[in-house]
Amino acid sequence: MNREPDLFLVGTARTKVNAIRIVSMLDIDVVLLDVVLDGKKADGLDAALEIVCMSKAKVIMLTVLDQAEIVSEAFGNGAFNYIVKTALEDIPEAIRAAHSGLSSIHASAAGVLRSEFVRMKQQEMRQNLTRTEVEILRFIHNGHTRSAIGEHLHITESTAKKHVNRVIRKLKVHTGREAAKKAKLKGIL
Repeated sequence: MNREPDLFLVGTARTKVNAIRIVSMLDIDVVLLDVVLDGKKADGLDAALEIVCMSKAKVIMLTVLDQAEIVSEAFGNGAFNYIVKTALEDIPEAIRAAHSGLSSIHASAAGVLRSEFVRMKQQEMRQNLTRTEVEILRFIHNGHTRSAIGEHLHITESTAKKHVNRVIRKLKVHTGREAAKKAKLKGIL
């Protein structure tokens, strides 16, 4: 940081309490914050939440941890960016971007966030489908007709058709086969 003429270090802290105190006393634009401040737990995540709520400072998490839940929680707590310590050379540019309000996500966090987003969307899709609708999608995927589905589930063909149409709407497709294919590709089946 000392080699960057436009960046100024105004304070350092080793605890959550001290980090919050420094931000409350100074007009800081960007905070580099480790996920683990006291060496034991991810108290930097809580500090990020408090700092974002009490100031205009942009928080960049700087850490060795790249687990999906930690990255997600950091962004959920208002972190502006997340950089692993193996990418130290990217910090000055990340600080400048945050200071300018450019919301870029460092590559070290982007892949984790993408995977987490895909997982959440799959979970959301699963929760939007009833157990019967998932079962109907399996039957369609296995090549069964609506009448065969009705026989297997002990429902009328008309009821099976209603279920299929509901699934088609929920998955935003045009046919039952498209719905089954999408459900398979999304990891529902």
